[in-house]
Amino acid sequence: MEKDTDSNITNSPKISKNDLKKILTHHSLWLHSDESEGEMANLERSNLRGAVLLGANLVKANFKNAYLYGAYLKNANLSHANLSGANLRGANLRWVNLKGADLSGANLMRADLHESNLKETNLMGANLKMSDGLTRAQIDLALTNETTQFPDFL
Repeated sequence: MEKDTDSNITNSPKISKNDLKKILTHHSLWLHSDESEGEMANLERSNLRGAVLLGANLVKANFKNAYLYGAYLKNANLSHANLSGANLRGANLRWVNLKGADLSGANLMRADLHESNLKETNLMGANLKMSDGLTRAQIDLALTNETTQFPDFL
């Protein structure tokens, strides 16, 4: 059985801009039709390194174990999205709505979380070391445990 590692994901083909645009279009239709048309964005284990998803509506999208190193998600709506095990190292998550999202076991090292909504966000086992813009007030709204790794300033 193959072990889940970043190297396995980074070796997988990167999703093309056109394919990503189609996935986002179908996801938007899915959201606006109360989930009766289109389909949920399923980007599990996808290589989205450096993807630009500025302001994207990704409510309930599946990014489980996705490789989002350096992704630009500023102002995106990722509420109730599955980002468990995702690599978001160095990602721009400024002003991102992560309310109710699952980021358990996610790598958020060096991610910019300035004014992100972390209310009810599952950060159990997440690595937040050296993340930028994170405040105690944000953490207090999130779900954490002893396996959550915080920046030294918190």
